[in-house]
Amino acid sequence: MKEINSIYIVDNLFSSKKNEIVKINSNKIKNLKLYNKFHELLKQKQINVITHMKDFDGIGSAALLVRNYKKQINNIFFTGYKKSEILNLKNKVHKFKNNIIIIDDIGVSKRLASSILKILIDLKKNKNIIIWLDHHEWDYNSLQKISKKIDFLICNENKINCAAELIYLLLCNKDKYSDKLIDLIHIGDFNLKTTPIKFEISEKMSFVISNICSNKDKDNNLKKLVYYISNKELENKFINKFYKNYLKEAKFNLKLLDKNISVLNIKKYKFAIGFSKNLQNSFACSYISNKTNSDISIFYNSSTSTFHLRSKKLECLSIAKKMQGGGHPYAAAFESNKIDLNKKNQINKTVENLRKIIENIY
Repeated sequence: MKEINSIYIVDNLFSSKKNEIVKINSNKIKNLKLYNKFHELLKQKQINVITHMKDFDGIGSAALLVRNYKKQINNIFFTGYKKSEILNLKNKVHKFKNNIIIIDDIGVSKRLASSILKILIDLKKNKNIIIWLDHHEWDYNSLQKISKKIDFLICNENKINCAAELIYLLLCNKDKYSDKLIDLIHIGDFNLKTTPIKFEISEKMSFVISNICSNKDKDNNLKKLVYYISNKELENKFINKFYKNYLKEAKFNLKLLDKNISVLNIKKYKFAIGFSKNLQNSFACSYISNKTNSDISIFYNSSTSTFHLRSKKLECLSIAKKMQGGGHPYAAAFESNKIDLNKKNQINKTVENLRKIIENIY
């Protein structure tokens, strides 16, 4: 039986037991008491941050690091889970020497493991220190290989802490604004019920990030957003511009989604699959779920050629893993070939292929 709340820690930085993968309960992270050691290390070197580009957790993680180590931050790189994005990342970081590389909110699947390992090998050859904090499920065989090339690692499905909370607990000094920021990130990442004000801020930020990622110059604009958030700016002209752009585009994209939702009744479960573009992933899945009362909602974003899965009680990660994707038990994703939303036959064929896959899983 799978252990609940168990995560993996590899400490080749402070522990004498090199390359040992230790499994602990995630509620024990707060007892590690490593902040002083990390802080002393991080303030002495240049820091390069690699973070997830498409959600508040990844962007907020980078903002917390900037807030605490602004003078040491050399670069911030944003990536997703596409192989092309990982290969692009390799070209950007391979020249760094004797720096600290902090990777957060990025998990490792079988599909990406070899590409990521090549990046880590190059970084270690150049005597960089690599710290990786993540809360997604990892492929264990990949973990065994990668752990030997990382100085400090926390990973695997974490039911208590999102990535930004791991960053905050281990690497950052505490203050009232950061406490507020962490609360907002946690609410959004775990999709929790909260006050209308907190929900509005968290949702708005997710829409802003989604719109930035769907437009040109996304890296520079994401970097601007990181620095605004680090400086206590959760609302300004820059943020409001992308928020208004998202809402404007969403009106059309929701109409497109309404035209392209299919419902599959498989055994005792209901699966709903919708197709559109440039909608925030969790919002789109919630929209599909509310419209169809489905157990699992699946949203295809044609702008990224990615399927996003969300569920409330029924585990959906198995579908993503079958398609070489990953994520969390109730929130996952996988890449796809490009589907032309103007060609109904392509959509219908995709739905039938997914039906066969889902039938074999459930």
